[in-house]
Amino acid sequence: MARKLLLSGERADFTVVDFDEGSKKLSIVANYPSPENASWVETTSTEGSVNRFIGLSGGLSVGSLYTFEIDHANDTCKITSQQPTLGAPAHFITLGDKSALVLGTFCGGSIALYPITVTDSAGLLLMDTPRIEIFPKFAYEANGHGPNEGRQHQCHVHQILEGKNGLLYAPDLGSDRVWIVRRDGTNLEICGEIQVPPGTGPRHAVFTSDEKIMYVLGEMSHEVTAYDMSGKSTDLIRPMEGFSVNIIPSSVHADHQFMMDSAELSLHPTIPNVLYVSNRWEKHIAEREPRLTNVPEKLPSGDTVAVVLLSSDGKSVEGISHVRTSLDTIRGMRLSDDGKYMAALGQEGGGIEVYEISGERGEVWTLISSLSEDLESGIKHAVWL
Repeated sequence: MARKLLLSGERADFTVVDFDEGSKKLSIVANYPSPENASWVETTSTEGSVNRFIGLSGGLSVGSLYTFEIDHANDTCKITSQQPTLGAPAHFITLGDKSALVLGTFCGGSIALYPITVTDSAGLLLMDTPRIEIFPKFAYEANGHGPNEGRQHQCHVHQILEGKNGLLYAPDLGSDRVWIVRRDGTNLEICGEIQVPPGTGPRHAVFTSDEKIMYVLGEMSHEVTAYDMSGKSTDLIRPMEGFSVNIIPSSVHADHQFMMDSAELSLHPTIPNVLYVSNRWEKHIAEREPRLTNVPEKLPSGDTVAVVLLSSDGKSVEGISHVRTSLDTIRGMRLSDDGKYMAALGQEGGGIEVYEISGERGEVWTLISSLSEDLESGIKHAVWL
C-alpha cells in the first residue's frame, strides 16, 4: 500500500511524495509551482484523483490565504480562490460549522475571519468579501517589549484552535498569552486569556480529547506547560502547578538553549497521555552566537523530538526521552491519521524522515524511511493525503 504526502515550505514547489509501506521507500512523484513560502497547508477534500487544499503564502509584510487543487491523474495544480492577509500568516483552521476560516498572523499580530462557501462541484472556496479582523492588545505595551526584547515587541499570533465549546484559542508568542476569542456571526472579540510564564513565547497548543487540559509549547522557553480548562470561566487562567517540562536534550548546555527554538507539539490520535515535541537549530548554536564557549566541535546528526510520557490524568510528567534525527532544523512534523507514522522534516537539510510509532504508550520511534536526494530544501510542512 502506498501513502502520499504533500510537502511545502519556503521553496519554489509543492512536492508530492509516495511512501510505500511494503518496501518502506519514499519517492518523489511530482513537483508543482507554489506561492511564496507556503508554510502551512491543510487538506479540505478528495474527489477521485483530485485533492483540494487550503494554503498560506507567508510574506513578511503582506501574505495570502488561498485554496488550490491537485489533479494527480492529469498532473495539474491550480489555485481556485485567494484573499490577502497581513504579514506572515502563520496558521488557520476551518471552523466546525464550515462557515469560515480563522487565521492568525505572526507579523500582523491579528486574528482574522474569512467567510467561505462549500459546494460539491468546487469544494471549499474563499468568498470575495472583506475579512473580519481583530488585534489583541499587546500585553507588554507599557514596557514596550516583553522579557525577550528582540522577539517580544508586539503581538505574534502563531496558531488558532477551536474548542468544542465554540470558543477560539490563539497562542501569541509576543504577549505570552493564549487569547480566548468568542465568535458571534461575523464578529470576533477577546473574551479571556491564558497567561503563560513570562518569556515563554507560546507557539503551539493542543487539547486533550476531553478538552479538560491544554498543553502549551513555548518556542523560546522550550517548556511545555499545562492548563486546567475544565471550568466554564474565561477569566485569567494560570499554569497548572507542578507541570512543566523542558524538551531540550541534555546534550545541550543550559547556557546554549537560548540559541535554539522549539517547534511543534502533537498528541497521538489514539494513544492517550503522550506528547511529541520537536526541537530545532541544535546544529547551528555556534553559528547563531559565535561568542558562546564550550559548544561541542562535533555537531549532532540532526535535531531531536522529545517524547513526553504523562500520568494517567495528564497532570504530571512521568518521563521524557529523545529521538535523535538526521534532520537539520525540524520545522514541521505530522502524524498520519491512524497514528502509525510520523513524518518529520528538515527545513535546512536532511529532507524527510518517516518513523513508525509503536510501544504501549507510543514511546517507540523506529526510522523506516528517509529521502533527501533531489528534494528541494526549505521544507516546513507536510500533510498525509
